[in-house]
Amino acid sequence: MSVNKLISIKNPIVDAMDLLSVDHDKNIPFFTRLATLAEKEIGSFYQYTLKREVITITNCTACLPNDAVYVDIAILGDLGCDCDDLRAIVNGSGVLNLPSTVGTVDNSFLVVDIGSASEGGGLIGSVNFSIQNNKLIFEQNLDGYSITVQYLAYAVDCDGFMEIGENHVQAIKWYIIWNYLYRKTGINSMEYGKMNMAREEWNRECRHARAQDAELTNSQRAKMVGMYANPVSGVGMAYGMTTTLGFNGI
Repeated sequence: MSVNKLISIKNPIVDAMDLLSVDHDKNIPFFTRLATLAEKEIGSFYQYTLKREVITITNCTACLPNDAVYVDIAILGDLGCDCDDLRAIVNGSGVLNLPSTVGTVDNSFLVVDIGSASEGGGLIGSVNFSIQNNKLIFEQNLDGYSITVQYLAYAVDCDGFMEIGENHVQAIKWYIIWNYLYRKTGINSMEYGKMNMAREEWNRECRHARAQDAELTNSQRAKMVGMYANPVSGVGMAYGMTTTLGFNGI
């Protein structure tokens, strides 16, 4: 299994259909909805993809992209839509202390870039805002300003189906089977037993998938060493963190 690899959500859907011996075409919409609910229930940082979008503010609101799940950071001004991390840009500029001014769905602070002065406003610091109905709502009129938003979105394949962690397939498969059997009317004792078994398998596989997602990769361990240790002690820490846990290669 590859590290944090994403695959199409169609994989557990097809697995569940094969195990249930049901028609593929007729059940795809229902099974896709069940699979989506299961993936959201499992939850994982790796199921998201980091995106950037430049939005024009209309009066006091800015509409977020439809695929936005979580607002990571927002900076007033047009900084483009390339793949640079806005956090790194702001930290590298030396203008703002980013950790205390990150805009998310849970607080009311917006990082404002010094470059916004070119738009005539000259705003530096923080602007209060809230998020409602997939919109940024500001406490002052910023009509005409551009805002660069970095956000998390669900990854999708070329057909628009959500992509999931490779280690989530078994859990999602059992969630689909459990709910498919639960929906049936007039089930006999054998089907009732299968439904309960599918529910228990879903609970077990869900916990297992979450545990695997919480494991640190070698690169993440090395990054932690670089953050919390100096070059001298960092080498020893990296060696100890990997060898004592059965990992090699750093």
